[in-house]
Amino acid sequence: MKKMLLWVVCLGCLLVASSAFAFDLTILHVNDSHSYLAATGDRLVVDGKKTYVDLGGWPRLTTAVKHARRDSSASLLLHAGDAVQGDLYFMKYDGRPEMEFLNRLKFDAYVLGNHEFDKGAKFLANFLEYVGIPVLGANVDAAGMPRLADHLKPYVVRCFGQDRVGVIGLVTSDTQYISSPGKGVDFKDVAETARRYVKELQDLGVDKIVLLTHVGLEADKELAASIPGVDIIVGGHSHSLLANPEEMHALGKGVDDDYPVVVKGPDGNDVYVVQAWKWGRVLGRLDVTFDTDGQVVSAIGKPVMLVADGFQRKDKSRKRVELTGEVRQAVVDALTRSKVTAVMAEDAPAAAFLEPYTKGVQAMRKDVIGKAPKTLWHIRAPGVNKDGVKLQQGSMIAPLVAQSMLDKIATTGDPADIALVNAGGVRDNLKAGKISVGEIYTLLPFNNTLFLLEVTGAQLKAALEYGVNRSGGAFPYVAGARYTANMKREKGDRIESVELQGRDGKWHALDPTKSYRVVTNAYMAGGGDGYTMLKEIADRYDTGFVDSEAFIEFVKKTKVLKPPKRTGITYIPAYK
Repeated sequence: MKKMLLWVVCLGCLLVASSAFAFDLTILHVNDSHSYLAATGDRLVVDGKKTYVDLGGWPRLTTAVKHARRDSSASLLLHAGDAVQGDLYFMKYDGRPEMEFLNRLKFDAYVLGNHEFDKGAKFLANFLEYVGIPVLGANVDAAGMPRLADHLKPYVVRCFGQDRVGVIGLVTSDTQYISSPGKGVDFKDVAETARRYVKELQDLGVDKIVLLTHVGLEADKELAASIPGVDIIVGGHSHSLLANPEEMHALGKGVDDDYPVVVKGPDGNDVYVVQAWKWGRVLGRLDVTFDTDGQVVSAIGKPVMLVADGFQRKDKSRKRVELTGEVRQAVVDALTRSKVTAVMAEDAPAAAFLEPYTKGVQAMRKDVIGKAPKTLWHIRAPGVNKDGVKLQQGSMIAPLVAQSMLDKIATTGDPADIALVNAGGVRDNLKAGKISVGEIYTLLPFNNTLFLLEVTGAQLKAALEYGVNRSGGAFPYVAGARYTANMKREKGDRIESVELQGRDGKWHALDPTKSYRVVTNAYMAGGGDGYTMLKEIADRYDTGFVDSEAFIEFVKKTKVLKPPKRTGITYIPAYK
């Protein structure tokens, strides 16, 4: 109990009676920033026209946080995990700038995500040595790794006068299998841990309780429905975009749910669940009013997508051109009117801090990581490519990209059965000679995260059937599998056979009733290129790994990249 009291007292709290007045609290939050310290490109629909924009970045996020804090008399700033791993900043600097931004913004609490463990518990302990904010992991049992355990708390209590808010941190117990925590670190059941510490806080007189989680939106909803005493859940892990559906649809974006998601708790009270997409592109904001008994009487969501003041559209020649004058101003005005976007400048000191790191990352793009003795030609559907090269069994490079995805998932200790990538996700040939980091980003420019899907054999065959019929950018390339597409047959019946390579190295026919673990990119998993059958699969997980980063690792390991002996495709054209 002494240790528990110390956590409370050290944060300036006195265990006194609750306030006799209603209490207004603004909760600001981000999640799954994944080392994306600079802004990232995206496309919005503005005034009915496709408009290319830059979103987020920590300097812009800094501006947004400063503005929000000025607007509120009482606020919490929370990070719901996966602050690292995903962009070149982490690859080059091992989390130093990410750590510094966490400190500079003075987050009130930061829960670990699964990707914090990707380089092992020892690395994480070293990283946390320099993090000067409360780091939470209530269900992380690091008794076998004391250096890590010393940095972790199950919860913090923040005090605003006589009002006390408890924040409990929880990370997915799947971290044991999807990351690399190593020996000495275990992950306890999330729900049981939540119940334990909610009661502990209540016994300490804390009547406003927030769960800061990295378990995913659906798991958050389950927690909300089953754990009494919880008021708010601030989550991460699933990269869920929560917002007003009409506002987001007008911008050409789909949403995963409303902001906040309202779930009826087991005690009959509403529990408010929020999440803020990914990569620091959105600053979540929930304005909450508690009554004198600590009950939520109002929770108003105001998440905002952070947009840079610089816009492009394609001209008649399909080239992107910068918008200027009245056209640019019309875009600014439209995004300002929207309730879910804000055109925002970067914070100057934060931008100055990031600049030398960005220069280092830009220089890293020139780093040579391997070589290709021969050009690895690309084509979408098998045939003759734009360079006049006959590729009757398809792309040489796309199957290698698929293999890198399969290899990346295997590093978690829970491998996938098959990797599936669309031809349009690979943008060009890989020329003979030295291979640089920059060339990989040109080859795979979309920053697609890798999704794991549990599919039946019948669903997998349907996806392949669809892809070969569509051809073009949708054409499917694989690793860990091989298939025959006979284009002479009737549409819908062109996949003659599908085989998967088992753990024993032998090939086995696809079983329509069996469940298989498929890794694919976020674009395909989201129904891109018309793969709606993949979008409809409920059992899915966004690993947070990025396709380009996985391929960089693959090239570094392989060193010499040669054309595959087999592409995995036997393609029989309709006409010869």
